[in-house]
Amino acid sequence: MTIHLATENAGKIREMKAILSAALPGIDIKSMADLGAEARAQYSAEETGTTYAENALIKARALSQLVDGVVIADDSGFEVEQLGGDPGVYSARYAETDVARCAKIISSLAGKPTEQRRAKFIACIAILTNGKNPVFVFGRKHGFVAEAARGESGFGYDPIFCPEAGSKTWGEMPAEEKNADSHRRRALDLVIQYLAGVVKGNTQYLP
Repeated sequence: MTIHLATENAGKIREMKAILSAALPGIDIKSMADLGAEARAQYSAEETGTTYAENALIKARALSQLVDGVVIADDSGFEVEQLGGDPGVYSARYAETDVARCAKIISSLAGKPTEQRRAKFIACIAILTNGKNPVFVFGRKHGFVAEAARGESGFGYDPIFCPEAGSKTWGEMPAEEKNADSHRRRALDLVIQYLAGVVKGNTQYLP
């Protein structure tokens, strides 16, 4: 069985491979980097959706046109309560770089007390098998926005997210600690349960 990851984000690929390979030994996990140059050139997934599910499905369908078997695609966002849920589905487009995106949020919350710094990460994963019958799972992780970016680990908004008030940021944690209970881990645990059930109940369905 092969699982194809429909993402070009190196951080997501690293996390998803680590979690899936530990839970599904013997499963071949491939990313966009494993596609040939011609196939990579054909991959096009413009994220025009207004929800995480819509964008995840756009990416999953784009890769399913190029490969056979199981494709999973993640669309994630960072939602800050005080900002009305922004940046949300537009998290990757909130500013030009990860550093700028984090700085924009820190600036918006300057001087705010802990209770007004609540935030959460959301991950939606779309599963397609041979391009059909999409299944969606979600994972959420609540926490707080730090007063300043801290740490060099992770990616995206990790340096400003504290899973507990006053705790280390995800940017200060080793990958194993973050991956043990992240939004993406919670979503991938549901992916693992789903795939295990498919394999057990209908082995001919999977390559």
